[in-house]
Amino acid sequence: MARGCCWRNTSVVFFLGIVCLLLGPAKGKFTPVDISPLERYQLDETKLTSAKYFRSWLANVYNPIGQKMAQSAVQASWDYNTNITAVNEAATIESSQASANLTRLVAKIAAKFDLSQSRNTRMKTTQKKMKELGDASLDPAELTELVKIVNGMESVYSTAKICFDPNAHVNKASLENPTNCAESKKLPFDPDLINFMKNSTWDAKKRRYVWKAWRDVSGKKVRKDYIRYIQLKNKAAKLTGYNDNGQYWRSEYTDENAGYTDSDFLKDLDDLWLQIKPLYGEMHAYVRRKLINKLPHEHLSPTGPIPGHLIGDMFSQEWTSMLDFTQLFPAKPLLDVTDEMKRQNYTVDKMFHLSEQFQNELGLKPMPETFWKKSLFVKPKDGREVVCHASAWDFYRTGDVRIKMCTEVNMDDLITIHHEMGHIQYFLQYADQMMVFRGGANSGFHEAVGDTLALSVKTPKHLSWLGLLKNNKNDRESDLNYMFSTALDKIAFLPFAYIMDRYRYDVFSGKIGTNELNSGWWNYALEYQGIIPAVPRTEDDFDPGAKYHIDADVEYMRYFISFVIQFQFHKALCDASGHAGPLYQCDINQSKKAGELLSSMLSLGGSQPWPVAMEKITGSRVMDAAPLLEFFQPMTDYLKAENRKNGDVAGW
Repeated sequence: MARGCCWRNTSVVFFLGIVCLLLGPAKGKFTPVDISPLERYQLDETKLTSAKYFRSWLANVYNPIGQKMAQSAVQASWDYNTNITAVNEAATIESSQASANLTRLVAKIAAKFDLSQSRNTRMKTTQKKMKELGDASLDPAELTELVKIVNGMESVYSTAKICFDPNAHVNKASLENPTNCAESKKLPFDPDLINFMKNSTWDAKKRRYVWKAWRDVSGKKVRKDYIRYIQLKNKAAKLTGYNDNGQYWRSEYTDENAGYTDSDFLKDLDDLWLQIKPLYGEMHAYVRRKLINKLPHEHLSPTGPIPGHLIGDMFSQEWTSMLDFTQLFPAKPLLDVTDEMKRQNYTVDKMFHLSEQFQNELGLKPMPETFWKKSLFVKPKDGREVVCHASAWDFYRTGDVRIKMCTEVNMDDLITIHHEMGHIQYFLQYADQMMVFRGGANSGFHEAVGDTLALSVKTPKHLSWLGLLKNNKNDRESDLNYMFSTALDKIAFLPFAYIMDRYRYDVFSGKIGTNELNSGWWNYALEYQGIIPAVPRTEDDFDPGAKYHIDADVEYMRYFISFVIQFQFHKALCDASGHAGPLYQCDINQSKKAGELLSSMLSLGGSQPWPVAMEKITGSRVMDAAPLLEFFQPMTDYLKAENRKNGDVAGW
């Protein structure tokens, strides 16, 4: 399943996470916002220690202007993402400067309040965040430089293509220069290279070429810019009061006023990984054995790591495309309803309406009319270059929420739609909150919502109910196959999600120097994923930069967190629905009680610390992998037994 993006923080102020955008041929214009009323407003100096007065200022003075700025900033970013041109890039730069000006003014005003003696910890935390400038702490020239760098890296990723014909032999010329061919012979990453890595017949030579060529035309091209990006992000973080940009990113999850520190968060991440690591190790050992059997000429070590090009994904983050030769019980049909969707003439529009129907029958909010009119569901055919990476967008106008996605009719995209629609539902649920609280409890929560719903949608029970899975039998072998197919998505992804930011934390802190950006990445991939590069790599390469989120300045720990807490959410909703039986069999379809419980958390937005939102839905204030392990426990037991029988040991 392709990972969608929720939002990227900009400098509109800390809470205006630019929430991924959308639609039609862009105008290339930023609409200015008058922020002078904020500057002219006279604060009552006798009330500057009052949290109640601070909240009133937020609601009545800041909110209208902050909302207008968010609307303009999102529109400018949307226009660029849906039509990558120099004109539209210029509008995003103008937007960033205007947003930065607002951030600086808001920080100056917020600093006049003294809430140190207040018992209202939420207002204290909000004031602290509003005083933080983030990227806006850079001078105008440096901020413009940063925006251009990120836009440029995104553009390289979105427009890069390689010479490749999946049906022809890889020739020497292509190996030496993967762009030396006619434009008509070049293929982009999305969807062509994605589909090749997923659907090829595992021709190792072709896969090795595609793996290397994509990194040559993407990551390698942005290495120099990324080094400057590190410098600018760290400078902004230090000016904001943090040691480096990694600590600044982590501050979203910490709350000093509530006693939850940066060290606490890092320890929690370590503890979660240690809970999950044994299960991943068993799955890695099992899949490694299947690859050895399938590809004897590749001479894979039965105790070593797996070369990245042999995994059915460009980044070794999703293993579901290997299901056809790794399924635990191969005599059973594959749990992929793509062919049935096509047989039933599914359309992209129907896939989105199906997701809305699932939400509606839980009692959640319907999609507004604007969503259907303005969302971009398929890749444009008018020649525009667009960022195809699936994303959900909040335009901060009544009912104006959208999705941007180059959708195809297949099961993977059906699940991705549910993920993105989860973001949209969250937007709708907290739309009545003040601007400062129009966001998720944290970014991990935002990513988890749609995936939580998809855990029900992907069950054999639900697919059968939809008429997409024929003659399904709930026997032990079918259940184990379902758990394993889910694990190839969920469990395989976790170490990748973990190292994406563990690596960047070390880059920002200087633990990984700019002279070891590539080797530092592969050290982490080996340690946590058990993956090695397809071909020898050097420091002329920059393989992390072949991944969208690295180029686009998107924090990634949110995905690791979401893949853990979605199982906590799922268990809580299943209990609310009255489900009896194993957790992996639960489908909350049409359960109004589950919908009510979910809404009670979603409607909070960011108005409460994330542990409070967690408690609202799960009854617990901590992140815990126990529900995830419970979901997969029968499969874990089976894999352990199979690995022992085959003499395979977890590890590399």
